[in-house]
Amino acid sequence: MSQIAKSSFIVTVFTALGLGLSFLSNVVIAAKFGAGKDMDVFLAATTLPLFITSILSGSLNFTFIPVFAEYRAKEPNEIWKVVSSFINLNVVITTVLCLIGIILAYPIMKAITPGFTEEKLVKSAELLRLLFPIIIFTVINELMSSVYYSNQRFVIPSLNKVISPVLTMTYVFLFHDSLSTKSIVCAMLSAVFIQMIALAGGFFKTHDFNYSFILDYKHPGVVKIIKLMLPLILGMFIYRAIPIFDRYFLSMLQEGSISHIGYAMKLMSVIPPIIVSGISVSIFPVMSKYAAEKNWDGLKTIMSKGIRMIFFLSIPFVFFLGIYGIPVVRFVFERGAFNASDTLAVYRAFAIYLLAIPGMAMGSVIGQGYYVLQDTKTPAILGVLEVIIYFTTCILLIPKINYLAIPAAYVIYFTFALILNGFIVRHKLGNKGGVKIITSAIKHVSSAAICTIVFSLTHKLTTNTLISLGMIVIMFFLYVIVSRYIFKSDEAIFYRIRHIK
Repeated sequence: MSQIAKSSFIVTVFTALGLGLSFLSNVVIAAKFGAGKDMDVFLAATTLPLFITSILSGSLNFTFIPVFAEYRAKEPNEIWKVVSSFINLNVVITTVLCLIGIILAYPIMKAITPGFTEEKLVKSAELLRLLFPIIIFTVINELMSSVYYSNQRFVIPSLNKVISPVLTMTYVFLFHDSLSTKSIVCAMLSAVFIQMIALAGGFFKTHDFNYSFILDYKHPGVVKIIKLMLPLILGMFIYRAIPIFDRYFLSMLQEGSISHIGYAMKLMSVIPPIIVSGISVSIFPVMSKYAAEKNWDGLKTIMSKGIRMIFFLSIPFVFFLGIYGIPVVRFVFERGAFNASDTLAVYRAFAIYLLAIPGMAMGSVIGQGYYVLQDTKTPAILGVLEVIIYFTTCILLIPKINYLAIPAAYVIYFTFALILNGFIVRHKLGNKGGVKIITSAIKHVSSAAICTIVFSLTHKLTTNTLISLGMIVIMFFLYVIVSRYIFKSDEAIFYRIRHIK
């Protein structure tokens, strides 16, 4: 097994285990808190911290690894000065940011959720103050994980996929009566802190890592990362603000709207890691290597393979769960405080969100194409355009379809982003290729359509939730068989990406 295949396997195993545990934690949260006021307040409070961490994590990870690879190849003696200085600089910046957020928590929540009552604003501001330190730990963890990934070490960075849901279930079971949703916040804080300790242990105990407390922010390597980051951060500040827009609009709708969208997104968030994580994490260092060597043919080949594999994995989710997803929502959430009307409301949003899955998944590889080419300006500029389209779509659709305007705008946003960015990256790599991707996509859509017809005939035979779930799983296997033996799809042989070195 090649290194890429081994790395991909490790990440996929931890991702699958983490997703299973996350599923259980979501079951526990839904049963204890339902889709009412407490969850609306909690989800609103998490909006800004998660927004900030998504900006910093995304910009740091994808600008840091290419520079790290470049220094390791050309100036290995300087690499740990760059790594240590950059980590320490981020600790200082995020600490200041955290303190400002804690002081301004109430006015921040008032701006994000103008439709909240005074009681909800006070409670959400209290949770927000507790959540802000997560930013510091998350950024440290992302940077240290990037170093692990660059050294083809995937186990320790993947531990948080397991740690976080286990702690969430533990804290909610023990403290949901006394702390309400603060129990989830405590679990989040504990998880990122424990992950930081585990990652830091590798720095100090493994000879491959030579971290120090140096802070040379003028070092050329640090300056280069910052210059690459700034346009990306500025762009992300706009186009990753989508959850903030969501909370803003939803806070003015009926109670439970934030929760219903939040639960639909919880289900959505499970799917992309299944599709993307093992492939994108393992090919990104290789893409960085090809770009550093200016091996454009190798870069195009591995990107094409990754995109085709990701589309193959994503399309059955759209068909099977989009059309027959009510048993999934019912099985995951409907118990305790979460009732049948909540199930239907969440399913409607979830079914629409699923249409964005191919764009989200394939966009991860296309986005990496920008980063390995060290072009952060183009995605930043395009991101602003894309979020303007999203915001405008929300305004136009909310009066017509209420809370479902949010997932509908989300689909339009990601579809537009995929098409536009795909054409631009293709142009940057020489306007060649793409035929295999289109051919592969047609095959897999056809395979999924055939399986959906089969499923529609058999699904009418039962109303049992567990049997319906089992039939959906069977359809996934049937989809692989149809793709492989009827449409002769290479992607139906899992992880053939291992043949690219």
